[in-house]
Amino acid sequence: MRAGKELLLKDLIHEFVAKSGKQQLFAEKAVMQNWQEYVGEMCAKQSTCVSLKNGVLKVKVPNAALRFELSGRKSMIIERINTDYAIPVVKDIIFC
Repeated sequence: MRAGKELLLKDLIHEFVAKSGKQQLFAEKAVMQNWQEYVGEMCAKQSTCVSLKNGVLKVKVPNAALRFELSGRKSMIIERINTDYAIPVVKDIIFC
């Protein structure tokens, strides 16, 4: 505790991550883990996040129709993802 301030463990972790310069790494992990929240349960069941490096998210989508649908909503998905974080995490999504 600092001078009468009560700090939550969550706040301490966020402060540590910010000071260590690892915000991008933690945000990238969180995006891949929370993919279902950004595209919905049905789309998440039929797609798999492969990697997220340098702001480019690669998502494997075996179903061609769903791949086309997600490609059309790419900018909306990117915006939805980036609003959850203090820094822009995703610049582009590649559906393969």
